[in-house]
Amino acid sequence: MDIDESFLRIDMPNTVLFGMLPAGKSKDSTPLSGVTNVYTSNSYKIGAIILGAFVLLGLSMIGSSIVGALILILIGVAIFGSGIKTTFSYERSGIAKSIDVPFFEANHVREFEEKVLARIQGFQDDRNVRMQTQKSMAQSRENAQAIVDAVKGQAGRAKSTEPASSWLNGLLPKLW
Repeated sequence: MDIDESFLRIDMPNTVLFGMLPAGKSKDSTPLSGVTNVYTSNSYKIGAIILGAFVLLGLSMIGSSIVGALILILIGVAIFGSGIKTTFSYERSGIAKSIDVPFFEANHVREFEEKVLARIQGFQDDRNVRMQTQKSMAQSRENAQAIVDAVKGQAGRAKSTEPASSWLNGLLPKLW
């Protein structure tokens, strides 16, 4: 999952067998102008968690077959972990799109959600005419004030040199 200035890009592998084996790929590119809502959620598949817990009972088999117990433990952990889902969802032109990710990627998904929301907010701010007008007017006021300050600064220098020239004009007739 990635986002740039204009697009939300999703490139996720499809998996089978409790998310352990890759089985293809899902790609989607959505313009930010079409994204209307972004959210994440966590869900728990109780059936997979319970099935994973039963398979974890392979620990009791360690005495009879270590290799068989290790295989059952790995399968149990995978099934148990597949029962905990984090979902990244977004709406594109009113159509909800959801991407399920493993529970250990939950922090990355939340960070990505914040990043997407920040980009969407920036995109919407750029398209907001009222906000752009206010920014433009504030910039115009700052420019006008800078010009007024510059003119006042030149007028102040002209006044400070004026008394010196009038003093000099008053002194010249006395010297002649």
